[in-house]
Amino acid sequence: MRDQTSGLRFNDSSCCLKRKRPPKIEIPNVLREIQAGKLEGTTPRTDSLSSPDFADHVGVFSVKGKKRFMEDTHRIISCMKGHFNDAFFGVYDGHGGRKAAKFVAENLHKNILEVVANCTESAQKEEAIKAAFLKTDGDFLNLGLGSGVCCVTALIQGEELVVSNLGDCRAVLSRGGVAEAVTKDHRVEQEDERKRIENKGGYVEIHRGAWRVHGVLSVSRSIGDAHLKDWVLAEPDSKVLLLSEDMEFLVLATDGLWEKVGNQETVDVVTRLRLMDKSFGLPKCSLRRGGMDQSPICDKAMDSSEEAEYDYSCEIESPRTKSRRISLVRHKKMKTESSPKENNDSYRKRPTSSRLVAACKELVDLALSRGSLDDITVIIVDLSHFRCESRSENVRKFV
Repeated sequence: MRDQTSGLRFNDSSCCLKRKRPPKIEIPNVLREIQAGKLEGTTPRTDSLSSPDFADHVGVFSVKGKKRFMEDTHRIISCMKGHFNDAFFGVYDGHGGRKAAKFVAENLHKNILEVVANCTESAQKEEAIKAAFLKTDGDFLNLGLGSGVCCVTALIQGEELVVSNLGDCRAVLSRGGVAEAVTKDHRVEQEDERKRIENKGGYVEIHRGAWRVHGVLSVSRSIGDAHLKDWVLAEPDSKVLLLSEDMEFLVLATDGLWEKVGNQETVDVVTRLRLMDKSFGLPKCSLRRGGMDQSPICDKAMDSSEEAEYDYSCEIESPRTKSRRISLVRHKKMKTESSPKENNDSYRKRPTSSRLVAACKELVDLALSRGSLDDITVIIVDLSHFRCESRSENVRKFV
């Protein structure tokens, strides 16, 4: 009788719990993705830069958190379609698996560049980038995989900087040493996002200390997340800025950094290291015809063998503090694959953006020291370089 009563009580409690649970998630898809990740973990995709003038002005650093798999990815492209001042930067923070982050890193920039090619007005660019995000989201959903990804991107075309984001990845601009958040986080605790979800028939609730869509996801916008797509949008917020003299650098990072390090503190760290290196922030501009590298190689990805040689740790075997330094020094590895100009002594001795990489690493270390357990990826872009290149490009048009 005692066992029977106990069984009844257990069943009642079980029913009560079931009523409070969010809608069923397709766990098998997630498990399939994680299983696939085990096979792909030894060959994560990374990006490299081949333009020597560009390599001195970007720093990247990435570290895996407590998760078994590294779910962050990033993408950097320089001198797009032969335009020396055009560049694309993307930081992608995956969740529920790595497939969405990997897919976005391989496809989002292609969709963006395709749709903005003929845009002349700022409003047109914002709408075009929105369409590119939605297309990328739709293409990924068609694969039937159950993961998602937050994004922050920066597109530089001529004298314009276009920054877009989904979720809680963030872009912070240093303007005269003062931090300026260029993006707005899309999180469930924001009143406008919460009302939008509720108006569409969804609900939010606190689970494990955070507001979540249907008790599951803490961000209100992302690419992927098919099981929540009716409420979690893939429509980014975009902002178009004209590059000005007071714009010093741009920081793109995942929420693993921003949850522990504030915007102004981030700018202060980079500024301090910037002042230690006279070459950072003082670009070498040549306004003469042919004064810049004419290499046609604008985007190049390293294969798994190169990653192994440079100790890019795989997602499975790396301990939590094992970092994957995405150092631009690896352009030396590509000398034989690039233009003949790279074989001269002056090019081989050209310094990389060591201060920018050091700044990225210091920010990551600061977040880790304060207890961050999340994957962290940081990109820092020296905007003074692009202002200089823009002037050079304009001069070449009239020479």
